[in-house]
Amino acid sequence: MIDVSMDDLKNVLRDFYNVTKFLVVLYDSDRNIIYAYPEHMCKFCEAVRTNNTLAEKCFACDNIGFDICDKTRKPYIYKCHMSVIEAIAPIYANEVNMGYLMFGQILENDYKEVYEKAKAVSQAYNVELTDDIISEMTVADMLYINSAVNMMTMCASYLYTNEIIRNNPDIFVYQLKNYIRAHLHTDISIKTICKNFYISQTKLYKISRDNFNMGISDYIRLERIKKAKKLIVNTNDSISQIASAVGIKDTNYFIRIFKQAEGVTPLQYRKSM
Repeated sequence: MIDVSMDDLKNVLRDFYNVTKFLVVLYDSDRNIIYAYPEHMCKFCEAVRTNNTLAEKCFACDNIGFDICDKTRKPYIYKCHMSVIEAIAPIYANEVNMGYLMFGQILENDYKEVYEKAKAVSQAYNVELTDDIISEMTVADMLYINSAVNMMTMCASYLYTNEIIRNNPDIFVYQLKNYIRAHLHTDISIKTICKNFYISQTKLYKISRDNFNMGISDYIRLERIKKAKKLIVNTNDSISQIASAVGIKDTNYFIRIFKQAEGVTPLQYRKSM
């Protein structure tokens, strides 16, 4: 969904690391890593993720952080399942989620909790989490961490305002079309689409007008009719079954809008084909 100027991005993330000594990562809106600086995790986290169960717990912690950012649209600081501190800042442009910046693998000044957790995990999962690799991790107090979050938030804004990351409208429209087609069998709504793509109804309506030459509700109705026509021709399903398959529970309403679109009823269309 975004285009990235990689050289400029690397410079920004490198500068952030040079100032904070915190590993920093850019994710896209689908939560895929675009680039991390440094390009490798600390030895502690690498060791944790050698175990599949622990790795899944790491990803689950990250996703909870992403979900909270999506809900609040604000940076979020949290401790992962290993009691290591991480933070996420969402990147929004014109009310559309473009991605996230995350820093992590930080220990608070008093990191006895991490030593205890590492000892328990090492015994339970047969993972080697030695005191040596823990001592190599970056240590900071919460005042410094909060300041780093503010810096990361400013970096997130900088990436967008300087067009280091840019919305790719073609990709967005492609994703929007695929989403609608994949959910035609459901009671898909404007509100649901906006929530999924983190976009306002006004923005969604404009995108629909600009790309489909119609409102988004009309476009969804058109896609329902297209799918219904294929089902009418290629299956022996009843009209009520087809109506349900394209997300319309009221068969009479389906027949009415089908006739408005095609000039004939669904049964007449089937006979003519």
